Amino acid sequence: MCPHLAHSDSRLIMQAGSNLDRPLSRSSVQRTNMLSNRLVFVPVLVAGLLGPAGIAMAQDASAVSDAFAAAMSRGGEMEVKIGSASGGGDTVTLGEVSFVPKDGSTQTRFSQVELTGVAEAGDDFAADAITMTDGAMSGDTTGTIGKVMIGEASFPKKAAPDEKTRVSYRRMTGAEISLTPKERTEPLTISTFTMDVSDIVDGVPQASKGNAEAVTIPLSYFPAGGRITPSDLGYEETVFDVTWEGSRNAGSKALSLDEVSLTLRDGGTLTAKGDLGGIGGEAAATDPLGGLGTMSVADFTLVYEDNSLAGRVLEHFAKQQGMTREQYVDQLAAALPFMLGFLQNPEFQSKAAAALGTFLKDPRSLTVSLKPEAPVSGGQIVQLLSAAPQTIPDVLNATVTANQAE
Repeated sequence: MCPHLAHSDSRLIMQAGSNLDRPLSRSSVQRTNMLSNRLVFVPVLVAGLLGPAGIAMAQDASAVSDAFAAAMSRGGEMEVKIGSASGGGDTVTLGEVSFVPKDGSTQTRFSQVELTGVAEAGDDFAADAITMTDGAMSGDTTGTIGKVMIGEASFPKKAAPDEKTRVSYRRMTGAEISLTPKERTEPLTISTFTMDVSDIVDGVPQASKGNAEAVTIPLSYFPAGGRITPSDLGYEETVFDVTWEGSRNAGSKALSLDEVSLTLRDGGTLTAKGDLGGIGGEAAATDPLGGLGTMSVADFTLVYEDNSLAGRVLEHFAKQQGMTREQYVDQLAAALPFMLGFLQNPEFQSKAAAALGTFLKDPRSLTVSLKPEAPVSGGQIVQLLSAAPQTIPDVLNATVTANQAE
């Protein structure tokens, strides 16, 4: 996950999964995409209130407790209650710590918050680690959090009552997380997550890498009336793994995606890599296309590697048509050139249809690459859609290949 996206979604994290401060719709695909958004927020479960870490000298428990509560309160938006504070020196233990948002959404309580390696670092307190254990959530979202650890953390010793200070960090991990939105009866669970951040600019990490493992989404989260459901494909549960690594140039607004991958266990892996421009900033904020108009593509590759999902889907639709899988694939492959006719680009249509046909007959991998000679913006693509849609594959230098993933 790119770091600036992680921080921009902190409010959602607060409402949906944790009060430590930074989704299904018209069709199965849209609902699945919204579910994927839930996956994205896990590694920033407490990132909204967190913001790089400092270095460290020791202080008493009361002073550290007060400063920690002030930093987590976000200038009064969050009420932080601490039942007890003990220890001193380089270890401070806080008991029964609650984070209650003023908007009344989801509140979180931890039985214990332990700060280790505590020391003074100029105007801040620094800690090697802040470990929160035995968490419970109530309100809009209910659930439990086994443990969240914030590494290389720092927060101001003193802050004005309305100052939105944060706990800064370099690393965050979590384990045994269970979230149940109020409209659901079964929990979405995450076994573990890890996130490392770096290149801090104005308090915002510009580089991030991490993963979330065993993100389990109950089948009840998928629409029962959809054209196809996980149970139709033989899944008794859907378990995902998420991995990302990327960085953003704060000056040029360029985003480099080293890897963003989503894996459905016993299904397949979708991986995105590339370089995008115009991410964020004032121009994106005022863009009528919601930032897509200013975003540009310099190099982008999307790879799907199959591990039974494609076969399951083909078997399902072949059965609906009263055909064997081979018969259904032959029929579909023959129809591909006509199905792609809307592109109005015969050469690209022919190459894309051939690649898709190869994949359908032997589903191993499918790769879509965009390598334009010069960056192409979303605004340019929108204009071409209405003026000359047939030129878009050539302008983007788009290619589709099958079973050639590295």
